[in-house]
Amino acid sequence: MPREIVTGNGNCLVAIDKNNMLQDLYFPYVGMEDHISFKHMHRMGVYMDNQFSWLYESSWKHKTSYIEDALVTDAEIKNEKLQLDIHLNDFVYPDANVFLRKLTIHNNSDRDRNVKVFFSQDLHIYGDKQQDTAFYEPEYKAVIHYRKNRYFLVSGMYGDKQGIDSFATGKSEYRGLEGTWRDAEDGHLQEGPIDQGSVDSTVEFDLPIKGNSKAVLYFWICAGKNRKEVMDLHNFILIESPERLLGNTINYWHSWVNKEKHQLSHVTEEIKRRYKQSLLITRTQIDNRGAIIAANDSDIMKFNKDTYTYMWPRDGAWVALSLDHAGYGEISKRFFKFCADVMNEDGYLFHKFNPDKSLGSSWHPWYKDGKKHLPLQEDETAIVLYALGKHFEYYGDIEFIQEMYIPLIRPAGNFITQYIDFKTNLPLPCYDLWERIHGVFAYTAASIYAGLKGAAYLCKKIGHFNHNRRYNAAAENIKEAILTYLYDEEKQRFLSRIIFNPETGEITKDYTIDASMHGLWMLGVLPPDDPRVINTNKAIYETLKVNTHVGGLARFENDDYQRVSGDYRGIPGNPWIITTLWHAQWLIALAKTKEDLKPVDTILRWTMGHMNKAGILPEQFSPFTGEHLSVAPLTWSHSTFVETVLQYNKKIEELEA
Repeated sequence: MPREIVTGNGNCLVAIDKNNMLQDLYFPYVGMEDHISFKHMHRMGVYMDNQFSWLYESSWKHKTSYIEDALVTDAEIKNEKLQLDIHLNDFVYPDANVFLRKLTIHNNSDRDRNVKVFFSQDLHIYGDKQQDTAFYEPEYKAVIHYRKNRYFLVSGMYGDKQGIDSFATGKSEYRGLEGTWRDAEDGHLQEGPIDQGSVDSTVEFDLPIKGNSKAVLYFWICAGKNRKEVMDLHNFILIESPERLLGNTINYWHSWVNKEKHQLSHVTEEIKRRYKQSLLITRTQIDNRGAIIAANDSDIMKFNKDTYTYMWPRDGAWVALSLDHAGYGEISKRFFKFCADVMNEDGYLFHKFNPDKSLGSSWHPWYKDGKKHLPLQEDETAIVLYALGKHFEYYGDIEFIQEMYIPLIRPAGNFITQYIDFKTNLPLPCYDLWERIHGVFAYTAASIYAGLKGAAYLCKKIGHFNHNRRYNAAAENIKEAILTYLYDEEKQRFLSRIIFNPETGEITKDYTIDASMHGLWMLGVLPPDDPRVINTNKAIYETLKVNTHVGGLARFENDDYQRVSGDYRGIPGNPWIITTLWHAQWLIALAKTKEDLKPVDTILRWTMGHMNKAGILPEQFSPFTGEHLSVAPLTWSHSTFVETVLQYNKKIEELEA
């Protein structure tokens, strides 16, 4: 189930499902150490009038969105049978690792009622369930979970009453025991004070609510690395008050998302609103130490026992480009520093990284066809150089570029200059940006051209003129080779891939239409109105458009990733957000009149129409139902929407000038 909504602060990220249950809790890194873990959740339920109900049951109706311009949820939860409504605000405080829930509970009955609210904590500290301890802390009226250097304190308050009213700690997922959350279903907790091993906890708050009246309950989880840290956070909440923290959080994110210089005066209010939501959602997926994480939805685990919770240099660089364009260069700088820190000594970036800068998992082999094999997607190195060059164009931070020269610019520039087949001047074979196949790709070659141009530009700015000339010359050789070998005269369009036989020198052409060929104009190899680009992009659109009521563009022909049940005859694959928006960006680049921009407006409305109520975008959709597939939110989807809106607004401004 792709996530319904997310909130975080760059150290702590919480992902919530459509029933407002906590599904993922990352700390202290965004994208690493999910302390709820795949297939598990933190439950929320109520007991009144001798009946119990979990809020994920079908009798509850949920509508979940954000408070405008803030990473604070705004959920309406209703149960007509129980005559109970709950207005829920969830948030992570920007400057402290605390997750808070504000529940405004409306008793719609004429009778006074005592409403018990239960929260279960199914923590999997460090991602699994062993060697944990959960205990009741009587002084603070809280339950604390801990293991090694990870501590989580659970408490709350209503009115002037601080702390939980009852609790249970006990075994969970062990010898047939489901957990203490089952203990809540009779409305009474057994108050076991401590347990260890595979454990969970449940806490209770007892709220007397008069007929046709409401009560406010605050619940929180403090995350820290020792007992004192979480207790200090608990005291911080009590001193400041949860309501003040809520107000501070709303004000902070409102200031953050409205600080940028782009006023978007030429787009509709709906586009502007969704643009700002996408900026905020993008920020939740970025760790404060620089890692731009692809996605943090753990449900993808069911497909390959792995996740998207990694920093792919490619995804990160494209996201950084959008953030720079939007005015958030301080985030991009941390990303570039991260890349410099993880750069291989030979000058390339590996497949993907964990947010603590350790090497991520990979399926690219080191040994292939009886030989040593470099497990490389070369575009991931090159695109970082291109993005860094654009960063300097926006901000002119010469000291930062000087700082990046030795650890990033020079080694990466030297590597991609040398990782060349000097018979053709094309890059040596590597894996494509979709991480599937091996060969020489138009997109990869374009990214290397752009990366070398970026490196040359930066070297000139800081006085390294020999490297400037060397990188420029290599870039021009790459461009000439692209036009020579990757353009097909017969088809009058570019090829997505060619395959070299190193023994015979024979070249095999791959005629598969692939949306990544947009990189040829996006990365500056040719202008967008070059006839060769036009023919190629027309072929992309005609071949990859999804001819169902859902619409959009697939990645490439016969894409079978994340296919769902249904008849795919005539459907190239599932529609992706980024590929569809690349087409929109090309139309923007071509536009000579405002009339030319009408198809762009259609694509932007298509994108917004496939967001959920909170503005979340996944990686891809079902071509039959429009259902969100794979992971959500996907950071690259949101940043591409941001970039497209910025380009659209600028083009209208130019046309009206």
